[in-house]
Amino acid sequence: MARTSIRDVAREAGVSPATVSRFLNGRWTSMSAETRERIAEVVERTGYRPSSVARSLRLETSHTLGVVMADVRNPYSGEVLQELCDQAESAGYTLMCSFSENDPTREAEAVERLVDARVDGLVVNTTGGNDELIAKTAARVPTCLLDRAISGPDGSTCAVDLVTSDNARLVENLLDLLARRGARRAALLTEPVSTSATRRARADAFAEGLSRHGMGGSVEGLGEGGEGIEEVLARLARGRGEGPLAIVAVNGLVFLRLAEAIRGSGLAVGHDVALATFDDYAWNRVLFGGVTTVAQDTARVAGEVLVRVLARAKDPTRPTGRVEVPGTVIERASTRLS
Repeated sequence: MARTSIRDVAREAGVSPATVSRFLNGRWTSMSAETRERIAEVVERTGYRPSSVARSLRLETSHTLGVVMADVRNPYSGEVLQELCDQAESAGYTLMCSFSENDPTREAEAVERLVDARVDGLVVNTTGGNDELIAKTAARVPTCLLDRAISGPDGSTCAVDLVTSDNARLVENLLDLLARRGARRAALLTEPVSTSATRRARADAFAEGLSRHGMGGSVEGLGEGGEGIEEVLARLARGRGEGPLAIVAVNGLVFLRLAEAIRGSGLAVGHDVALATFDDYAWNRVLFGGVTTVAQDTARVAGEVLVRVLARAKDPTRPTGRVEVPGTVIERASTRLS
């Protein structure tokens, strides 16, 4: 069956192809309401869809955005990606997505592949190790970093737009809650901080905040995916005589590993140990009678990312900036020590 063309639509509507083109691009000021309705009726009846390839060549835009996420296993990645997809679609854009699996080589290949596909902008949740490539790419393609920053050659923050959560404030609010609930020690369990600026920001804020709240404790390093968590938990449990303990998971993936480890540890959440995590998922409201959660505003994070990418596409000379989106600490039963 032959594909309906713009000329077919124009002929049936009794207008010129140029008028149909103006209608499809939303430039309606020069046509009457009757003409608009007539074209709309023909478009709907014939199922006409303009060729995205031809349109991109004419307008020098693909109406696609490239997204590179570091870790598909992390629940946060899926939640932010869904928000990006929904909000981009509302703005008339389609996403082309890739996951690097925390592999810098795969990330570099994904960035280059998306640039070759002529995307209108890039969103990169970097795994690290590609700072120079991303900086050079951002000079050519509108780019916004998601959650994780990159550095320039001198170690300073690189001039690429960044949207992240206000991690320092969130950690401070959580420690304040734990101290008020009677915790005298607190441990943050985190995957390696060297590969994630977000983990590093949370770990630094946690370590600095302990003394301000009169608490002992530590930042406990794990392997990727939470490897070694059972040994860390057993060591923390042996210090019960040092006062009530709070354990905080740095992200949703570590929390799932922690929940598994606690089941076999003999520790009672809410009695022997207070428990908290980052990122609010359905299981947080069910496990252990409800887990206190530092909730990031993923909808706003995604929205801020898209605003910056699309604004830079319109004006490549606009200043770059860093946006830290506020979040909320949701208290549940797991931190109410008895």
